[in-house]
Amino acid sequence: MKRFSVPLTLLLVAAALAQEPAKPDSVPPSPGPGPGEIIIREAAPPKPAAVADPAPVAAAPSPIAVESRDRKSIKRAFFMSLVVPGAGEYYVGAKRYTAGFLAAEGLIWSFALVSKFQGDMWRRDYRGYAAQRADANHSREDDDYYRDVYEYPNSDWYNEDQWRQARDLYPDDLAAQAAYVSDKLYGEADAWRWRTDGDWNRYRELRVRSRNALQRISYAAGSALLNHLLSAVNAARVARRYNKRHAATAGTVGWRLDVDRRPDGGIRVQVAGEF
Repeated sequence: MKRFSVPLTLLLVAAALAQEPAKPDSVPPSPGPGPGEIIIREAAPPKPAAVADPAPVAAAPSPIAVESRDRKSIKRAFFMSLVVPGAGEYYVGAKRYTAGFLAAEGLIWSFALVSKFQGDMWRRDYRGYAAQRADANHSREDDDYYRDVYEYPNSDWYNEDQWRQARDLYPDDLAAQAAYVSDKLYGEADAWRWRTDGDWNRYRELRVRSRNALQRISYAAGSALLNHLLSAVNAARVARRYNKRHAATAGTVGWRLDVDRRPDGGIRVQVAGEF
């Protein structure tokens, strides 16, 4: 309910006019106030105060615009984790996955480094052992030589086996047999002979350990590749789930604030909700 106030002066003027008789069309100017007379004049109404233009009100951002800013790129998450496991999950915000994939990557490559160290160590051991216990040529670096030391108890047995293969291949051609074994036989500098079967078996054991340890590096590389692929697929899955959850939350209620000026100078404020 609105309240209105009327000035007291206006009430007094209205009462005085009601008691005065009607005046003719031509009224002579009234003389000045006599003794004891009081002249009541209507006070000028106060001028309305100027109303300042309201400051522009910024409209609330559209839910669709907010949703597009907060969406996570599935492709970006996928390729980030493909390069660095856990990076795509970190981009989406699933940091617990990031810790898991990074820990797995660290364990895999730590395992590879330990396997490389063990493989190199046992390779030095079996080469030195062959030089000590079988008089093998320690300066040889090719793996084929140590493979033959592994398979034959001495170099004479190896050379005889090469001649046998040549005779089987070329039974009536001595020249072809000689050409076949020319680059396969070992001379005195590369000869070896195991002193005991126990020494030979010990060498074989060290060589097997070295080869198994070095082979584990390839297993670690395959595991690392699998870890990258799993992290990439998981990052894409997490990003897709994040976008779906965010779209559902953003689409539940959307508010819009509209402010404009009316033709009569007033201001209209409208709040609209989208459900």
